[in-house]
Amino acid sequence: MRLWLLDLDDTLLVDHRVSQEVLGRLGEEAGVEGLFQAVGKKAEAFFREAPFYPWAERIGHSALEALWARYSTPGLEALGEWAWPFRERVFREALRELGGPEGLARELAEAFFRERRRYPLFPEVPAFLEALRAKGAILVLLTNGVPDLQREKLFGAGLGEAFALTLISGEVGLGKPDPRLFRMALCAFGVGPEEAVMVGDNPERDIKGALSVGVKAVWVDRGHRPKDPRYPAHLEVRDLREALALLGA
Repeated sequence: MRLWLLDLDDTLLVDHRVSQEVLGRLGEEAGVEGLFQAVGKKAEAFFREAPFYPWAERIGHSALEALWARYSTPGLEALGEWAWPFRERVFREALRELGGPEGLARELAEAFFRERRRYPLFPEVPAFLEALRAKGAILVLLTNGVPDLQREKLFGAGLGEAFALTLISGEVGLGKPDPRLFRMALCAFGVGPEEAVMVGDNPERDIKGALSVGVKAVWVDRGHRPKDPRYPAHLEVRDLREALALLGA
């Protein structure tokens, strides 16, 4: 395989677990249990009410990300104005549901915005990427989300220079699983789908998108997103290094 299309969140970068850990600790400090679940549920519900929700859904920007995105990308000023009332409402309603102190809503929203800025890689990522480079593979990042947040994650994790091409859905206006995003990567290097592989943790976005254009798909099971039988991957792994078996394919 010449061209390796790689997802970022929960494929290379630990994402879900960091949010869970930060909210769990903030909940302990506030004297409530289940803050991660309550915040996630409220954020999703209120996010769907946002006037830009169809755009966010199209580019794969999530409700939890809206709790800590800076929205500093030019053109997203309206989202920046919308964000803080949204965040405070999410935490206030979550605390109300849990019987916690609603007066801490703004404080907790600010704490999550500040403390969520952690960018750990999964342990095998450096060796995985180095092995691909050693074999001459072309590395492309395909990531959904708003530009400023995804680039913050990318550079925060030390991957700013890791890819021959980085395609962020919020920059190009197309999000996985839109087949046009995958074809964009193929065309950029003149590579046919039979010479490419997509590696990602999201069956509905990563695997479905790859299959739609005839690209081999590797599903990375990180333990919090269930397998989707509608989109069968060519290979299922728990450690990215297991995908290196495709280097000779």
